[in-house]
Amino acid sequence: MTIGIITSSDQFLSLAYTLANNNLQVCIYYAQGQDAYVNQKVQALAARFQLVCGQQQEDVYNWLEQVKPGIVFVYGYPFLLDVAKFSIPVFNIHAGALPAFRGPVPVFWQLKMGMPQLCLSIHVLSSRFDAGTVVWTKQIADQPHYTYALVHQIFSQLVVEGVYYILNAVLSGKSLDPVPAQGKGAYQKRPQAKDVQIDWSRMPAKEICNLIRACNPWNKGAAANMNNQQIKIMDGLVTGQTTTLPPGSVVNEGTQLWIAAADGQFVQVNMLLLEDMFIPAYQAAYYGIKKGLILQ
Repeated sequence: MTIGIITSSDQFLSLAYTLANNNLQVCIYYAQGQDAYVNQKVQALAARFQLVCGQQQEDVYNWLEQVKPGIVFVYGYPFLLDVAKFSIPVFNIHAGALPAFRGPVPVFWQLKMGMPQLCLSIHVLSSRFDAGTVVWTKQIADQPHYTYALVHQIFSQLVVEGVYYILNAVLSGKSLDPVPAQGKGAYQKRPQAKDVQIDWSRMPAKEICNLIRACNPWNKGAAANMNNQQIKIMDGLVTGQTTTLPPGSVVNEGTQLWIAAADGQFVQVNMLLLEDMFIPAYQAAYYGIKKGLILQ
């Protein structure tokens, strides 16, 4: 049986290689995105597979007719597919708990909201985004070093387990039992500018660090205002040290940079972005990020 993968990202590569290394035939439909590096990476690393790069949304249905896969997995594909054109089992891989984290960037929202468990789901493709019956889930405990990119990398490896579970069921003719719903149904939109902005007057230290991780690397960190100029904080750590300084107050401790949060705790900042320049904390004072400054 030929296994089809429909995608628009490089997240499918671990899955495709694992399937192929187990002597399964894999064919891939890749909708090229705006990131030229990712496009080149996919074309280079997926050269061993039956790879078709599409330009128009209708191209995927031409690919489906030509390749005739026995089963399809959709992974990191941003467009709504017409389920009526699939006469075979087709499943969508979603990097979030369902139905609580429907939407295009569930990893961002899970990290930003400080969810203790991060969830990967596979559901039957339906006529609405992320609304089909969930047949497999995997949860991992969030860790302080997990970033948006790292979680996606981990999920790209864990998804192999779910795909094999589904393949074994389909090939043996067994039904796939629905997984109980996780949380109340909600559609989490694509982040806007306000969603990636640190609110020093309201956000405690842990919430700030969660936001920083959720923005790394796709937004190059969480945004903050310095004298009406935007800077981005790319790495932050809850120190456990308390202060009575106003939220947003900057303190230089030797080579370290600390910023007061709304709960009276300091966040240790290790790397910033200013005018597309990466600035380590020990050089921050040269750019005016020093004691006496209050970030807004």
